[in-house]
Amino acid sequence: MQSEIDVATPEEFLQVAALDRLAWPAAPDTFIPDGEHIWRIWCDFATLLVARQPGGTDLPQTGHVAGAVVMFPTRQQELCLHKIMVHPDCRGQGLGSQLMRAALSRADAPVLLTVDPENSAAVQLYQNFGFTVRERIDGFYRPHEHRFLMVHPGGLSG
Repeated sequence: MQSEIDVATPEEFLQVAALDRLAWPAAPDTFIPDGEHIWRIWCDFATLLVARQPGGTDLPQTGHVAGAVVMFPTRQQELCLHKIMVHPDCRGQGLGSQLMRAALSRADAPVLLTVDPENSAAVQLYQNFGFTVRERIDGFYRPHEHRFLMVHPGGLSG
């Protein structure tokens, strides 16, 4: 059964923040968490889409939010796809791909994201969606955290 994907409501920001903490590794040297306050702001001022668990089933810690994606405008008239995440209990069911397609279908400008160049599976996944590597930035977050800056033309053309 496919999850419903739609714009997050302001009431869902705490569930999305909980998903953020749950979906990403908590290693302090590789994870920069986003606080609840920014998720609340993104509900109003960014494209924050959520995948809601079908059938009214609740998930541990996140209620009905099974996945989320957030992107926001940059100063260069592009969009930054900041995070895409899926609840651990819902992985392997294509939900991340559904979220990516939903986000790209709403993109009216090029979409940027960053990814660890060593994460070949993620790089390949993004390339399969039409992203290309614009540049490699060494020390992007911290001296040991390098990133590819990838770009998609926007929309579902790629």
